[in-house]
Amino acid sequence: AIIAGETVFKNIQLDIKRRKGLAEARRREAAEEEERKRYAGDDQEEARRMQLQMQEDRLAEEIIREREEEIRNINRGMHTVNEIYKDLAHIVGAQDSGVGVVADHMEDANRNAQAGLNQVQKANEKANSACVIS
Repeated sequence: AIIAGETVFKNIQLDIKRRKGLAEARRREAAEEEERKRYAGDDQEEARRMQLQMQEDRLAEEIIREREEEIRNINRGMHTVNEIYKDLAHIVGAQDSGVGVVADHMEDANRNAQAGLNQVQKANEKANSACVIS
């Protein structure tokens, strides 16, 4: 329960960081739009270069956002796998004592079966030696 709470908390932190990044990107886009409007009256070549540069910047930011999202997905997956391993360790630990009891019973059954075989063999030997065929 504590581990699950930590995972939820970490996921919330990651989501907040992602939202801050998106807000920052929107602010930059608005600033770029303003800058583009200022340069609209200037030389058209300069305006086209600025527009291309802004498009490249937006593309780079989008790629970065996608990578961050994938990293968050990998992080969530790793937390899930970690929880599964911990659960499995708990299950194995809980079953370990039961396996030990079964192993002890098997050893006892083997000893008892061996002792029974020895008694049957002795009884067979006595029966064969007691029988005299005339």
